[in-house]
Amino acid sequence: MGPTSLRDFLKASGWTVIEEALQDRLYAFRNPQFTRRNLVFPMDSDAPDYAEAVDIALAKLAEMTGLAPEKLFARVQSSGDDVVRMRIYSYGDDNALPLSFAASLVQNAAKVLKSAACTVVRPRVHHPKLSLSDANALVDNARFGHTEEGSFILRVACPIHAVQGTLGSEDGPVPFVRRVTLSMQRALALLMSAIETDRLEGMVDELKTSPNPLLSANLCEAIAGMHDEALGNSLEVSVDWSALYPVHDSALWRPVRIQRDYFARIEEVYQELRSVTQAAEGQFFGTVEALNGTMDEADGRRSGEVILSLLLPEEGEVIRVKVVLSTDDYSKADRAHMTNKAVVRISGRLLPGRQPRWLTDASDFTIVSPQSL
Repeated sequence: MGPTSLRDFLKASGWTVIEEALQDRLYAFRNPQFTRRNLVFPMDSDAPDYAEAVDIALAKLAEMTGLAPEKLFARVQSSGDDVVRMRIYSYGDDNALPLSFAASLVQNAAKVLKSAACTVVRPRVHHPKLSLSDANALVDNARFGHTEEGSFILRVACPIHAVQGTLGSEDGPVPFVRRVTLSMQRALALLMSAIETDRLEGMVDELKTSPNPLLSANLCEAIAGMHDEALGNSLEVSVDWSALYPVHDSALWRPVRIQRDYFARIEEVYQELRSVTQAAEGQFFGTVEALNGTMDEADGRRSGEVILSLLLPEEGEVIRVKVVLSTDDYSKADRAHMTNKAVVRISGRLLPGRQPRWLTDASDFTIVSPQSL
Protein backbone atom coordinates (compact mmCIF):
# COMPACT_ATOMS: atom_id res chain seq x y z
CA MET A 1 0.00 0.00 0.00
CA GLY A 2 1.45 3.36 -1.02
CA PRO A 3 1.61 6.24 1.48
CA THR A 4 -0.42 8.57 -0.73
CA SER A 5 -3.24 6.01 -1.01
CA LEU A 6 -3.55 5.82 2.77
CA ARG A 7 -3.21 9.61 3.02
CA ASP A 8 -6.01 10.22 0.52
CA PHE A 9 -8.27 7.69 2.22
CA LEU A 10 -7.77 9.30 5.64
CA LYS A 11 -8.39 12.80 4.29
CA ALA A 12 -11.59 11.64 2.58
CA SER A 13 -12.64 10.02 5.87
CA GLY A 14 -12.44 13.26 7.87
CA TRP A 15 -8.84 13.14 9.08
CA THR A 16 -6.64 16.24 8.71
CA VAL A 17 -2.90 16.41 8.19
CA ILE A 18 -0.72 17.74 11.00
CA GLU A 19 1.49 20.04 8.95
CA GLU A 20 4.37 20.15 11.45
CA ALA A 21 5.11 16.46 10.90
CA LEU A 22 5.71 16.87 7.17
CA GLN A 23 9.15 18.39 7.72
CA ASP A 24 10.18 15.12 9.38
CA ARG A 25 8.89 13.12 6.37
CA LEU A 26 5.92 11.82 8.34
CA TYR A 27 2.21 11.81 7.66
CA ALA A 28 0.42 12.53 10.93
CA PHE A 29 -3.36 12.83 11.15
CA ARG A 30 -5.89 13.96 13.70
CA ASN A 31 -9.68 13.66 13.76
CA PRO A 32 -12.05 15.62 16.05
CA GLN A 33 -14.20 12.49 16.41
CA PHE A 34 -11.29 10.62 18.00
CA THR A 35 -9.60 12.99 20.41
CA ARG A 36 -6.16 12.06 21.73
CA ARG A 37 -5.72 9.57 18.89
CA ASN A 38 -3.32 10.33 16.04
CA LEU A 39 -2.30 8.16 13.10
CA VAL A 40 1.32 8.39 12.00
CA PHE A 41 3.28 6.68 9.23
CA PRO A 42 6.30 7.57 7.03
CA MET A 43 5.90 9.51 3.80
CA ASP A 44 8.47 7.24 2.15
CA SER A 45 7.47 3.67 1.35
CA ASP A 46 11.15 2.57 1.53
CA ALA A 47 11.54 3.77 5.13
CA PRO A 48 12.77 0.88 7.37
CA ASP A 49 9.65 0.86 9.56
CA TYR A 50 7.11 1.78 6.86
CA ALA A 51 5.22 -1.53 6.71
CA GLU A 52 5.08 -1.81 10.51
CA ALA A 53 3.88 1.80 10.89
CA VAL A 54 1.13 1.29 8.31
CA ASP A 55 -0.02 -1.91 10.03
CA ILE A 56 -0.21 -0.09 13.36
CA ALA A 57 -2.12 2.84 11.82
CA LEU A 58 -4.62 0.49 10.16
CA ALA A 59 -5.06 -1.53 13.35
CA LYS A 60 -5.84 1.66 15.28
CA LEU A 61 -8.25 2.83 12.58
CA ALA A 62 -10.01 -0.56 12.52
CA GLU A 63 -10.45 -0.40 16.28
CA MET A 64 -11.89 3.13 16.13
CA THR A 65 -14.26 2.49 13.22
CA GLY A 66 -15.30 -1.04 14.12
CA LEU A 67 -14.36 -2.38 10.69
CA ALA A 68 -12.58 -5.69 10.29
CA PRO A 69 -8.90 -5.04 9.48
CA GLU A 70 -9.07 -6.97 6.18
CA LYS A 71 -12.11 -4.98 5.02
CA LEU A 72 -10.46 -1.72 6.01
CA PHE A 73 -7.32 -2.71 4.12
CA ALA A 74 -9.41 -3.49 1.02
CA ARG A 75 -11.16 -0.12 1.23
CA VAL A 76 -7.88 1.75 1.47
CA GLN A 77 -6.46 -0.24 -1.44
CA SER A 78 -9.47 0.71 -3.57
CA SER A 79 -9.86 4.26 -2.29
CA GLY A 80 -9.40 5.55 -5.83
CA ASP A 81 -11.98 3.15 -7.28
CA ASP A 82 -15.72 2.81 -7.45
CA VAL A 83 -16.05 -0.90 -6.71
CA VAL A 84 -19.11 -2.57 -8.25
CA ARG A 85 -20.23 -5.79 -6.55
CA MET A 86 -22.60 -8.16 -8.29
CA ARG A 87 -23.64 -10.86 -5.84
CA ILE A 88 -25.34 -14.09 -6.92
CA TYR A 89 -27.86 -15.70 -4.57
CA SER A 90 -29.25 -19.17 -5.15
CA TYR A 91 -30.87 -21.96 -3.16
CA GLY A 92 -27.97 -24.26 -3.95
CA ASP A 93 -24.25 -23.78 -3.42
CA ASP A 94 -23.70 -20.12 -4.28
CA ASN A 95 -19.96 -20.38 -3.63
CA ALA A 96 -19.59 -22.06 -7.03
CA LEU A 97 -21.33 -21.49 -10.36
CA PRO A 98 -21.62 -23.38 -13.64
CA LEU A 99 -18.62 -22.40 -15.73
CA SER A 100 -20.67 -21.23 -18.70
CA PHE A 101 -22.80 -19.02 -16.44
CA ALA A 102 -19.72 -17.58 -14.74
CA ALA A 103 -18.28 -16.64 -18.15
CA SER A 104 -21.60 -15.03 -19.07
CA LEU A 105 -21.57 -13.03 -15.84
CA VAL A 106 -18.22 -11.46 -16.69
CA GLN A 107 -19.37 -10.55 -20.20
CA ASN A 108 -22.60 -9.04 -18.93
CA ALA A 109 -20.82 -7.12 -16.17
CA ALA A 110 -18.78 -5.42 -18.89
CA LYS A 111 -21.99 -4.78 -20.85
CA VAL A 112 -23.64 -3.19 -17.79
CA LEU A 113 -20.75 -0.72 -17.46
CA LYS A 114 -20.63 -0.02 -21.20
CA SER A 115 -24.39 0.55 -21.30
CA ALA A 116 -24.23 3.03 -18.43
CA ALA A 117 -21.25 4.79 -20.02
CA CYS A 118 -23.03 5.15 -23.36
CA THR A 119 -26.09 6.53 -21.55
CA VAL A 120 -23.92 9.16 -19.84
CA VAL A 121 -22.36 10.25 -23.14
CA ARG A 122 -25.38 9.87 -25.41
CA PRO A 123 -28.68 9.19 -23.57
CA ARG A 124 -31.11 7.02 -25.55
CA VAL A 125 -33.36 4.07 -24.82
CA HIS A 126 -31.35 1.79 -27.08
CA HIS A 127 -27.71 1.96 -28.14
CA PRO A 128 -27.34 0.05 -31.44
CA LYS A 129 -23.66 -0.56 -30.64
CA LEU A 130 -21.81 -0.16 -27.33
CA SER A 131 -18.69 1.09 -29.09
CA LEU A 132 -18.11 4.62 -27.77
CA SER A 133 -14.44 5.19 -26.99
CA ASP A 134 -15.08 6.36 -23.41
CA ALA A 135 -17.14 3.23 -22.69
CA ASN A 136 -14.39 0.99 -24.03
CA ALA A 137 -11.74 2.89 -22.07
CA LEU A 138 -13.68 2.43 -18.83
CA VAL A 139 -13.97 -1.34 -19.29
CA ASP A 140 -10.35 -1.66 -20.43
CA ASN A 141 -9.21 -0.02 -17.18
CA ALA A 142 -11.60 -1.88 -14.86
CA ARG A 143 -10.11 -4.67 -12.73
CA PHE A 144 -11.64 -8.03 -11.86
CA GLY A 145 -11.23 -8.67 -8.13
CA HIS A 146 -11.35 -11.72 -5.86
CA THR A 147 -14.70 -13.14 -4.87
CA GLU A 148 -15.65 -12.90 -1.20
CA GLU A 149 -16.80 -15.33 1.44
CA GLY A 150 -20.45 -16.27 1.83
CA SER A 151 -21.50 -16.20 -1.81
CA PHE A 152 -20.26 -15.69 -5.33
CA ILE A 153 -19.50 -12.00 -5.77
CA LEU A 154 -18.30 -10.54 -9.04
CA ARG A 155 -16.14 -7.62 -7.90
CA VAL A 156 -15.14 -4.99 -10.48
CA ALA A 157 -12.94 -2.05 -9.48
CA CYS A 158 -13.36 1.01 -11.70
CA PRO A 159 -10.53 3.52 -11.20
CA ILE A 160 -12.20 6.87 -10.69
CA HIS A 161 -9.76 8.70 -12.99
CA ALA A 162 -9.42 5.94 -15.62
CA VAL A 163 -11.08 8.07 -18.30
CA GLN A 164 -9.93 11.64 -18.77
CA GLY A 165 -12.29 14.54 -18.44
CA THR A 166 -15.08 15.58 -16.12
CA LEU A 167 -18.70 16.44 -16.68
CA GLY A 168 -20.45 19.19 -14.80
CA SER A 169 -23.33 18.52 -12.44
CA GLU A 170 -25.16 20.29 -9.67
CA ASP A 171 -22.41 19.04 -7.35
CA GLY A 172 -19.65 20.48 -9.51
CA PRO A 173 -17.19 18.63 -11.77
CA VAL A 174 -17.60 14.86 -11.47
CA PRO A 175 -15.19 12.32 -13.02
CA PHE A 176 -16.61 10.39 -15.94
CA VAL A 177 -16.29 7.02 -14.19
CA ARG A 178 -18.30 8.30 -11.23
CA ARG A 179 -20.99 9.59 -13.58
CA VAL A 180 -21.18 6.09 -15.07
CA THR A 181 -21.47 4.23 -11.75
CA LEU A 182 -24.06 6.74 -10.51
CA SER A 183 -26.03 6.30 -13.73
CA MET A 184 -25.91 2.52 -13.40
CA GLN A 185 -27.08 2.44 -9.79
CA ARG A 186 -29.85 5.01 -10.33
CA ALA A 187 -31.09 3.18 -13.44
CA LEU A 188 -31.27 -0.13 -11.56
CA ALA A 189 -33.08 1.53 -8.65
CA LEU A 190 -35.59 3.05 -11.11
CA LEU A 191 -36.16 -0.35 -12.72
CA MET A 192 -36.66 -2.13 -9.38
CA SER A 193 -39.06 0.56 -8.15
CA ALA A 194 -41.15 0.25 -11.32
CA ILE A 195 -41.33 -3.54 -10.97
CA GLU A 196 -42.23 -3.50 -7.29
CA THR A 197 -44.83 -0.74 -7.59
CA ASP A 198 -46.35 -2.29 -10.74
CA ARG A 199 -45.72 0.73 -12.95
CA LEU A 200 -43.45 -0.74 -15.61
CA GLU A 201 -45.73 0.40 -18.45
CA GLY A 202 -45.68 4.00 -17.25
CA MET A 203 -41.90 3.93 -16.79
CA VAL A 204 -41.37 2.61 -20.32
CA ASP A 205 -43.66 5.30 -21.79
CA GLU A 206 -41.73 7.99 -19.91
CA LEU A 207 -38.39 6.63 -21.11
CA LYS A 208 -39.54 6.61 -24.72
CA THR A 209 -40.40 10.31 -24.64
CA SER A 210 -37.58 11.50 -22.38
CA PRO A 211 -34.77 13.53 -24.00
CA ASN A 212 -32.36 12.04 -21.42
CA PRO A 213 -33.53 8.51 -20.57
CA LEU A 214 -31.72 7.02 -17.59
CA LEU A 215 -32.41 3.37 -18.45
CA SER A 216 -31.54 1.68 -21.75
CA ALA A 217 -32.51 -1.59 -23.39
CA ASN A 218 -28.82 -2.54 -23.32
CA LEU A 219 -28.63 -2.31 -19.53
CA CYS A 220 -31.80 -4.41 -19.22
CA GLU A 221 -30.36 -7.00 -21.59
CA ALA A 222 -27.14 -7.24 -19.60
CA ILE A 223 -28.97 -7.64 -16.28
CA ALA A 224 -31.34 -10.24 -17.75
CA GLY A 225 -28.27 -12.16 -18.92
CA MET A 226 -27.09 -12.48 -15.32
CA HIS A 227 -29.86 -14.94 -14.50
CA ASP A 228 -29.60 -18.69 -14.99
CA GLU A 229 -32.90 -20.56 -15.22
CA ALA A 230 -31.50 -23.84 -13.90
CA LEU A 231 -29.79 -22.10 -11.00
CA GLY A 232 -32.80 -19.90 -10.27
CA ASN A 233 -30.57 -17.17 -8.88
CA SER A 234 -31.23 -13.67 -7.62
CA LEU A 235 -28.79 -10.79 -8.08
CA GLU A 236 -27.67 -7.97 -5.83
CA VAL A 237 -25.75 -4.97 -7.19
CA SER A 238 -23.97 -2.53 -4.90
CA VAL A 239 -21.18 0.01 -5.13
CA ASP A 240 -18.42 0.89 -2.70
CA TRP A 241 -17.92 4.50 -3.72
CA SER A 242 -14.41 5.90 -4.00
CA ALA A 243 -13.38 7.81 -0.90
CA LEU A 244 -11.91 10.49 -3.17
CA TYR A 245 -15.45 11.62 -4.08
CA PRO A 246 -17.69 10.81 -1.11
CA VAL A 247 -21.33 9.91 -1.77
CA HIS A 248 -23.64 11.28 0.93
CA ASP A 249 -26.94 9.98 -0.44
CA SER A 250 -27.70 6.96 1.74
CA ALA A 251 -30.00 5.51 -0.94
CA LEU A 252 -27.00 5.05 -3.25
CA TRP A 253 -25.23 2.95 -0.63
CA ARG A 254 -28.12 0.50 -0.40
CA PRO A 255 -27.75 -2.62 -2.59
CA VAL A 256 -30.24 -3.09 -5.41
CA ARG A 257 -31.75 -6.56 -5.00
CA ILE A 258 -33.11 -8.21 -8.16
CA GLN A 259 -35.21 -11.20 -7.17
CA ARG A 260 -35.32 -14.22 -9.43
CA ASP A 261 -38.91 -13.60 -10.55
CA TYR A 262 -37.99 -10.07 -11.68
CA PHE A 263 -35.81 -11.19 -14.59
CA ALA A 264 -38.76 -12.09 -16.83
CA ARG A 265 -40.12 -8.56 -16.38
CA ILE A 266 -36.71 -7.07 -17.12
CA GLU A 267 -36.61 -9.09 -20.34
CA GLU A 268 -39.99 -7.57 -21.29
CA VAL A 269 -38.64 -4.06 -20.70
CA TYR A 270 -35.61 -4.90 -22.84
CA GLN A 271 -37.80 -6.06 -25.73
CA GLU A 272 -40.00 -2.96 -25.50
CA LEU A 273 -37.11 -0.49 -25.41
CA ARG A 274 -35.18 -2.43 -28.03
CA SER A 275 -37.95 -1.79 -30.55
CA VAL A 276 -37.65 1.99 -30.17
CA THR A 277 -35.74 3.77 -32.90
CA GLN A 278 -35.25 7.49 -32.41
CA ALA A 279 -35.13 10.17 -35.05
CA ALA A 280 -31.68 11.43 -35.98
CA GLU A 281 -30.74 14.73 -37.60
CA GLY A 282 -27.49 15.41 -39.37
CA GLN A 283 -25.38 14.70 -42.39
CA PHE A 284 -25.30 11.22 -43.91
CA PHE A 285 -23.21 9.43 -46.54
CA GLY A 286 -24.20 6.52 -48.73
CA THR A 287 -25.07 5.28 -52.19
CA VAL A 288 -28.07 5.50 -54.52
CA GLU A 289 -29.86 2.14 -54.83
CA ALA A 290 -33.05 2.88 -56.79
CA LEU A 291 -34.84 5.74 -58.58
CA ASN A 292 -38.63 5.71 -58.33
CA GLY A 293 -39.45 9.27 -59.38
CA THR A 294 -41.95 10.51 -61.93
CA MET A 295 -41.47 12.68 -65.00
CA ASP A 296 -42.87 16.19 -65.22
CA GLU A 297 -44.73 16.42 -68.54
CA ALA A 298 -43.96 20.13 -68.82
CA ASP A 299 -40.16 19.97 -68.84
CA GLY A 300 -39.49 16.24 -69.16
CA ARG A 301 -37.42 16.10 -65.97
CA ARG A 302 -37.85 13.61 -63.16
CA SER A 303 -38.22 14.16 -59.42
CA GLY A 304 -39.54 12.22 -56.46
CA GLU A 305 -38.68 9.14 -54.43
CA VAL A 306 -35.15 7.76 -54.31
CA ILE A 307 -33.87 4.77 -52.31
CA LEU A 308 -30.50 5.30 -50.60
CA SER A 309 -28.22 3.05 -48.58
CA LEU A 310 -26.83 5.20 -45.77
CA LEU A 311 -24.03 4.37 -43.37
CA LEU A 312 -24.76 5.17 -39.72
CA PRO A 313 -21.30 5.32 -38.08
CA GLU A 314 -22.64 5.34 -34.52
CA GLU A 315 -24.66 2.18 -35.12
CA GLY A 316 -22.03 0.60 -37.35
CA GLU A 317 -24.64 -0.47 -39.91
CA VAL A 318 -25.99 0.40 -43.35
CA ILE A 319 -29.73 1.05 -43.67
CA ARG A 320 -32.11 1.59 -46.57
CA VAL A 321 -33.76 5.02 -46.68
CA LYS A 322 -36.46 6.68 -48.80
CA VAL A 323 -36.21 10.37 -49.66
CA VAL A 324 -38.07 12.70 -52.02
CA LEU A 325 -35.70 14.80 -54.16
CA SER A 326 -36.22 17.86 -56.32
CA THR A 327 -35.52 17.72 -60.04
CA ASP A 328 -31.97 19.06 -59.64
CA ASP A 329 -31.12 16.65 -56.81
CA TYR A 330 -32.85 13.79 -58.63
CA SER A 331 -30.58 14.43 -61.61
CA LYS A 332 -27.53 14.16 -59.32
CA ALA A 333 -28.92 10.95 -57.87
CA ASP A 334 -29.31 9.54 -61.39
CA ARG A 335 -25.66 10.34 -62.20
CA ALA A 336 -24.51 8.78 -58.91
CA HIS A 337 -26.58 5.67 -59.59
CA MET A 338 -24.92 5.24 -62.97
CA THR A 339 -21.38 5.84 -61.66
CA ASN A 340 -19.42 2.99 -60.13
CA LYS A 341 -18.58 3.51 -56.42
CA ALA A 342 -20.15 6.98 -56.37
CA VAL A 343 -20.89 8.25 -52.85
CA VAL A 344 -23.50 10.87 -52.06
CA ARG A 345 -23.93 13.21 -49.11
CA ILE A 346 -27.28 14.38 -47.81
CA SER A 347 -28.53 16.27 -44.77
CA GLY A 348 -31.92 15.76 -43.17
CA ARG A 349 -33.97 14.14 -40.43
CA LEU A 350 -33.93 10.34 -40.34
CA LEU A 351 -37.24 9.13 -38.94
CA PRO A 352 -37.70 5.96 -36.86
CA GLY A 353 -39.47 2.92 -38.24
CA ARG A 354 -38.90 -0.14 -40.34
CA GLN A 355 -36.62 -0.04 -43.34
CA PRO A 356 -36.67 1.64 -45.67
CA ARG A 357 -36.89 4.54 -43.22
CA TRP A 358 -37.89 8.03 -44.32
CA LEU A 359 -35.45 10.94 -44.54
CA THR A 360 -37.29 14.27 -44.38
CA ASP A 361 -36.20 17.92 -44.70
CA ALA A 362 -33.57 16.81 -47.22
CA SER A 363 -30.92 19.33 -48.24
CA ASP A 364 -27.31 19.55 -49.40
CA PHE A 365 -27.56 16.55 -51.71
CA THR A 366 -24.12 16.23 -53.33
CA ILE A 367 -22.00 13.63 -55.10
CA VAL A 368 -18.71 13.20 -53.23
CA SER A 369 -15.73 10.87 -53.46
CA PRO A 370 -15.35 7.87 -51.14
CA GLN A 371 -12.44 9.69 -49.49
CA SER A 372 -14.92 12.26 -48.14
CA LEU A 373 -16.39 9.70 -45.72
